[in-house]
Order: sequence, then structure tokens, then C-alpha cells
Amino acid sequence: MGVSAPPVSAQDGLPSGARPELLLLREAYAAALRIDPAVRAAKEAAAAASARERQAAALPNPSLAYGREQTSRPGQSNAQDIAQVEWPLDVAGQRSARIAAARFRREAAEARVATAVQALEGDVVQAYVEAMTATQRASLADAAFRTTSEAQRVSDERVRAGDAAMYVGRRLRLEAGRYAARRAEAAALARAARERLALLTGLPAERITVPAVSAGDSSGTAFSALLSTVVSESMVAVMASDVSGDSLVARAHAERADVRTAQREAQAALADARLASRERVPMPALSAGYKGEQIQSGINARGVSLAGFVAGFSLPLPLLDRRAASTAAARATARQSDAEVEGAKRRVAREVLEALNAVRGAEAERALLQPFVGDESRLALRAVQAAFAEGEITLTEWLEAVRAWQETEVTLLTLTTSIALRRVELARAVGLSLFPLTESSR
Repeated sequence: MGVSAPPVSAQDGLPSGARPELLLLREAYAAALRIDPAVRAAKEAAAAASARERQAAALPNPSLAYGREQTSRPGQSNAQDIAQVEWPLDVAGQRSARIAAARFRREAAEARVATAVQALEGDVVQAYVEAMTATQRASLADAAFRTTSEAQRVSDERVRAGDAAMYVGRRLRLEAGRYAARRAEAAALARAARERLALLTGLPAERITVPAVSAGDSSGTAFSALLSTVVSESMVAVMASDVSGDSLVARAHAERADVRTAQREAQAALADARLASRERVPMPALSAGYKGEQIQSGINARGVSLAGFVAGFSLPLPLLDRRAASTAAARATARQSDAEVEGAKRRVAREVLEALNAVRGAEAERALLQPFVGDESRLALRAVQAAFAEGEITLTEWLEAVRAWQETEVTLLTLTTSIALRRVELARAVGLSLFPLTESSR
């Protein structure tokens, strides 16, 4: 199997003398990861959640109070200076519940980073595979056009020699126009696919291209092998269609980042419920400080100075606000989060089973088509071309044979791409990373 960059014509927009660069799948993903705003936003949200966790662990600040009291009457004065520090006491464990809630929310934010990264992985792989498919489809259309052009050349020679009617040449010109239009359409789709890949990666579309089988090999078998190699080199594992659905669902429940996010949010809501319940307990405060007093009796009498300490205890009285409604709301939120976890698990199970069935269906369809493609198909097409050149078959037979060959090759190409993308979807549904060796979640 030959691997090459597809030919690029002047219509592709390359400046004179410029050559497209072969873009590998991992390179495309690394470029997309650097510029993706969703991943960047998720990472900043995780950083904010981590800062909130540190803040939740902070101890309450003490209060410093100073007061001066001065009284007097004729012949006597009294002045007092009082400075004291008040320290709240967390006797109900409010701080520990607040820390737990913040920790679970930080873990949920980190799981959202993994979700954003996994979504980007799938988008890049899909865009890359679609670009490869569009390039191969353009190659097939070009091969069909060349086949028609060669048949037209042979027909023109036979008409000049008087061995064929003018109708044959005119009919082939119409057929050549049809295949020329298909070739132009396939080329436009290939350019559009490269542009979609360029939008994800931030690279100029006119300077990138994807791997393709050599122009001389029009069989979908070579493309299938190339596509399998490209995808398997980037995936942690190629999901086998014979794996049981229950095992894949269990693995998805353990590894899916969105399930982990829902579970951490539920744990955070439960911690909030515990915090709301503990906030119903009043937080007492101890105070201690210094007191100085000066007493002056009479104008000429010597004043007396006294010094000592002050100590106190304060306790809020839960008379007007007993936090009952706040506690009830927090408990209801916790129950809602538990239901959302169950909903996430059911949704994930459905996605896994649907993806597995899609892979199995595409593989079964491709297996039915496989005996009719490959080397035998190419040999049959060459035999038809030779038979037409020798005048052994009619124009109608030749047209039917070429159409059958192209339709079969295009169908195989479509199924091959579908299987690759559905395997990627299955890997994503299970929660596998498509690029496990890339620093994607830091």
C-alpha cells in the first residue's frame, strides 16, 4: 500500500511554489488543543474551583475591639480603656462541611475539563477522518473521469477508422461531462473538509493535507488499511464489536467524565445539606482582652490607675431565623442531584449500546460487500476496459460496468469511514481517551 499526499491543483489556492504539509492526526489534535476556547474555559473554571476550595479551608478571622468610656461629675472623673479580641468557635463542624463541598465541586470542575477534552478529541478525529474520506472520494472521482476519458479516446479512434458510429463518441462525451462534474464536486468537498479541519486546528487550510493512498491504487482496501492505521495509532484501544454491552456500560459508568461530574455534584449537594443543617447550631465566640481605668477625685487629689483583663462569651440566639427553610432546600437539592446521577448513567448506557449496535451493523454491511472489492474488482475493471477497446462489448455494457465499479468503491469507502467513526464514538461513549499520551487535562 502506497501512502502519499493527494495531488493539489491550482484551484486549491496554494501560492506558486508552495507545497502542502502532511498533517498527522496527533499534530492536528495538539494544534486544536492549544486554541480550543471550551477547554481553556473549563481549565479556568477548575482553577477557580481550586481557589474556592482553599478559601473554604480558611479559619474565621478574630475580631479586635477597642472602646473608651469616660464619665465625670464635679470634683470626680473616671476613664476606662478596653481592648479585647473575640474568636468564633466552630463547634458544629461547619468548616469541615464547607471544605467537603468545595472539594467535590473542584473535582466536578476537573471532570468537566476531561469532558471538554474528550469532546475536542472526537471533533478532531471526525474532522480528520472526514478529510481523508473526502480526499479519497476525490481520487475515485478522478479515476472514473480518467477511465471515461480513455474510453472516449479509444472511441474517437474507432470512429475515425469507421469501426464505430458517431453516436458512441457523442454518448461518451456526455458521460465524460457527468464524471467531470462529479470530480469537481468531490474536489470541492475535499477542500471544504480541509477547511473544517483548519478551523479546529487554527492552521491555514491551503497549507495542510492528510494521508492518502497512492493515486495508482483505486481500491478501497488500501484506504481501509490506511484509515485503520491512522485511527489505531491515536486511540488507546480499538473497541471490539464482540465485547458484551453490559461490560462496556459498566466501564463507561466508571470512566465517563460526565458521570463523574454528576456524582461529584451530588456529593457537593449532600455536603451543602450537611452544612445547612450544621448552620442551625449557633456559633459561639470567646473574647479576652485588657482593661485600664483611671479615677480622679478632686482637683488636687492624685489619680488612681487600675489595670486588669476582661473575658467574655457570646452566643447568637436562634429566635428569628432557625435556618429550617435553608436546610429543607439543601436536602431537596441533594435529592435532585442524586436523580441527575441516575439520569446520567441511563443516558450513558443508552449511548454505549447504540454505538455498539451501530459498529456491529456497519461491520456486517461491509462484510457483505467485501468479496466484491479489492484486487478482483480492479482486474475486472481492466478487463472491461480492454474488451471495450477491442470492440468486444458495447458502449452500454461498458457504461454499466464503470458505474457498478464506482458505486461499489464509493459504498465501500462510505462504510469504511462509517466503521472508523462509529468505533471512535464507541470509544467516546465508554469514556476512553483517544489521545492518552497527550498532556490534555493539565
